[in-house]
Amino acid sequence: MSRFTDRVALVTGAGGGIGRATAQRFAAEGARVVCADIDEGAAGETARVITAAGNQAEAMRCDVTDPASATDAVARAVDAFGRLHVLANVAGVGAMASTRTLALADWNRTIAVNLTGTFLVCQAALDPLLASGDGVIVNMASLAGLRATPYNAAYCASKGGVVMLTKSLAVEFGRQGLRANCICPSSVDTEFLDAMTIPDDADFSLLTRLGSVIPRKSTPEEIAGVIAFLASQEAAMITGAAYVVDGGATA
Repeated sequence: MSRFTDRVALVTGAGGGIGRATAQRFAAEGARVVCADIDEGAAGETARVITAAGNQAEAMRCDVTDPASATDAVARAVDAFGRLHVLANVAGVGAMASTRTLALADWNRTIAVNLTGTFLVCQAALDPLLASGDGVIVNMASLAGLRATPYNAAYCASKGGVVMLTKSLAVEFGRQGLRANCICPSSVDTEFLDAMTIPDDADFSLLTRLGSVIPRKSTPEEIAGVIAFLASQEAAMITGAAYVVDGGATA
């Protein structure tokens, strides 16, 4: 498929996991991609993999919590490739903890990266996305933004915020040609998920209700495929959606 020929995509969190898989998927389908990540080396490795496959990519460091850095990432995409058509906000953090002992610093960091960071990059990208006439935003939310997860108050709050931010963008800018959707996966087989350790005092009976019907985790490539679909013209009538990819957990 070549759904993104002559289109330019910016992917945050492109240094690994879902972000890397998304950048590679866009590039494989013809997009010119800017790979942004707080780890510039990891972003560079993603770009090298893309260019080695004969596609076009640039890499840069981006701290999504810094308004200037978010603006620079968008400017880099426009400077490198002339336009911007697609923004995929994948950068995120998370850590499980009992709400009774959750440190304010951990709460603030989770909200800053997952919610404020998503807002800042969306805001910075609005003008070039609107100028393209058919710009698309795909934000990384989570099933935890729709369905409560115990020991995950900050993460749930941040991802619930991403869901409503995305819907607000879709309503505000839909008549100007911009589509905005978010994706809500459950468990994805990434280092990010591996780092989400359950607190020692957790009540495991609260966790057993979270399982999916399909008895495995999603892969980053499967999630990237859904992101690519939502960013493509095949999804031209989908906007303001919180697209669930949960293996049947909410069925």
